[in-house]
Amino acid sequence: MKHYLLLCGVLLCICACARTEDSAALYEIEFPAIPEAWRELLGEPRWQVEWISPQGAESLESGVNAPALALIEEWTNPIIAYPFWPEQGLRPDMMKPAGALFPFDVEGKRIQLSWQGGVEALVYRELTSAAVRANKESRLPLYFNWPRFRELLADPSLKEEVRNDLWLVDWKVVCLKIAQSGFDKRYIVPRKTEPLLVPLNAETRWIGSSPFATPFTQAHDESLRLEVSSAIDTYICVEGMLRCTQGAWIWQSWNKAGDDPSVWTH
Repeated sequence: MKHYLLLCGVLLCICACARTEDSAALYEIEFPAIPEAWRELLGEPRWQVEWISPQGAESLESGVNAPALALIEEWTNPIIAYPFWPEQGLRPDMMKPAGALFPFDVEGKRIQLSWQGGVEALVYRELTSAAVRANKESRLPLYFNWPRFRELLADPSLKEEVRNDLWLVDWKVVCLKIAQSGFDKRYIVPRKTEPLLVPLNAETRWIGSSPFATPFTQAHDESLRLEVSSAIDTYICVEGMLRCTQGAWIWQSWNKAGDDPSVWTH
């Protein structure tokens, strides 16, 4: 949220003099279909939608029927939508978001959100924060070549694992490098990981927090083997939710009444 407020403050200050009463318009947004594995396990989500209006930072919760948003039309404007499932204790920051960039995803008066758009909207926010910290106004996302960036995300020269799942990249680090030295596609690499063995013995199917990730099945009578990074990630199965990072994990059971719902290990 702090990056979101910073983004709004920077953009509104830069463009305040140019805004007019006619600089905003209403656009209907459309959420993407969630991965089938998510739907089978969790059902349809609610959405937390965040965008920039003439009044500044805006945020609302929505069900399946998406709202209309008032958007400033004078610059590239990110829209981000976090899916969440309050009944299962899944907050908006636990699963990766969908998103869009205005005006590139506009069709008439509708904006189609996508899962790749969620990556791009997050990069927009991180690049704002990084450019401000580096005191590089010319590197603000207002001036970034977003169509070219989209082309590069599908470039065959990128590692296949990155092209298959864009959330494997540490975009915060990438944006810091862009703000300091300019863009280089060689920055777009998977974040470093290390193996983590979690002693949860269950033969079950797991989904991850990335909509691009392939569900996997844990073998019977074997501990769960994961590759984890310094970021906190989420894995979900029919029995509960696992949150993990390097050297630590926490498990919350959904189906075992009376059990302690959380276990930490280091």
